[in-house]
Amino acid sequence: FVSSNGFLSFGDGDGNCTSCGRFSTESFPDPDDPNNMIAPLWNDLDPTDGGNITYKYVMDMPDKFVTQWTEVPENAPFEDDTNTFQVALYFESGCIEFRYKSLTLRPGQISIGVENSDGTEGRNIPTDGIVEGSPTCVRLCYDGTNYDVVDVTGDPL
Repeated sequence: FVSSNGFLSFGDGDGNCTSCGRFSTESFPDPDDPNNMIAPLWNDLDPTDGGNITYKYVMDMPDKFVTQWTEVPENAPFEDDTNTFQVALYFESGCIEFRYKSLTLRPGQISIGVENSDGTEGRNIPTDGIVEGSPTCVRLCYDGTNYDVVDVTGDPL
């Protein structure tokens, strides 16, 4: 499930995604729905007010699935604030990249991270430097137990 609110969810295993339209500024992990999610920029975004959301499977070594939110604004009263960012899921390595090009969100109003299917394990990514800084790429890789941040660079979209 690709949410307009800046996250991907894989549902509950039965194809359901309870509360997938919900937005929050909670940290990860959190047992409240939605769970089983990858959140590059979880907030109250509104693509019906502008911008777009696209996704594609890129068959280029390494193969990956990329979802991009392009110039998607926040909900009112901040509809003039647009955001462009991506999440890339690398199939072979299992790594995830959060790629940020331009953001106008205020610190403390977003959540960034990953979470397992029941919300008991996850990784919260600090927003310092992502929201206020230059274009950034955050790379997370699974070590068999947790997702660790392995790289934070200035390489954006």
